Amino acid sequence: MKDDLRHKLYVGFRGFMMRIPPLLSDKGARKGEKGAKANADSLSPVERSVHHFIVKKMAVVTSPITAELIARELGMSIDQVLEIVDKLEKLKTFVYRSDGKGINWAYPLSLENTGFRMTASSGEQFFAA
Repeated sequence: MKDDLRHKLYVGFRGFMMRIPPLLSDKGARKGEKGAKANADSLSPVERSVHHFIVKKMAVVTSPITAELIARELGMSIDQVLEIVDKLEKLKTFVYRSDGKGINWAYPLSLENTGFRMTASSGEQFFAA
């Protein structure tokens, strides 16, 4: 028997998983989707390409991604990269720099152990954000 978990939301509490009623989870999902779409729509093609570069690079590196690395590999000025990374981080959807310098989290990947290890079809292993 296969249980379809699609559109079901659970929350953990004291070792138990409790289902959130569809009325509440659907409302929250619509609100979250609307905000994420607005953030994504606010990105220019260059900003989107920087984000995609960061995510792809994060799958194969072990240390935080710096603005210098991005600028060098994409042929951009460091000032432009810093401005874009600041915007992506400000949106709180796309990247995070725990030390304020190197990017160690870029949705949907994390360089930190989140407890959720993923393996790409090409063999790279990384943590889910």
